[in-house]
Amino acid sequence: MKNLISVPAYIWAIACLLLIPVMFIKNDALARQLVKLPFMKVHPVYSGGEQNRQYEKDGLTITVNKPVNNTAFGKGRKEMVQVSFATQGQLPDRIDQTIDYDFNNKPDFSLTINTLNGETELISINPVVRSLWASSKVKEIWVVRVNLNNKPRP
Repeated sequence: MKNLISVPAYIWAIACLLLIPVMFIKNDALARQLVKLPFMKVHPVYSGGEQNRQYEKDGLTITVNKPVNNTAFGKGRKEMVQVSFATQGQLPDRIDQTIDYDFNNKPDFSLTINTLNGETELISINPVVRSLWASSKVKEIWVVRVNLNNKPRP
């Protein structure tokens, strides 16, 4: 009798295991409602973080985001900052800019971007700036992410 009752239970469990992912994948309306819940947030590493400052220079609109911690929880030792370059028309073939990501009126790093082949050169001026994480065209803007070291804690 015990085996007879467990067979439908296993069949139901397998059906639910198959049904639940299909329900979430195929139900866009449900997914849109779930995304609106207050506790559902995209981690800043994926979105680039909050915009810190935007300014115009050499015909480009340069957006510097706030530094974002690379860890999922807590405060790690590594951060990244996202800088994006946009223009009204087509991006220039070469972008040469010096960026002050912390806005202390001292340049932190210099970027040279060849927008035709994607080659990007990062020259660190501030010792906190470590390396280039990513550089690519996203829609009509050029996005660069730079790895940073956290400032030592007291």
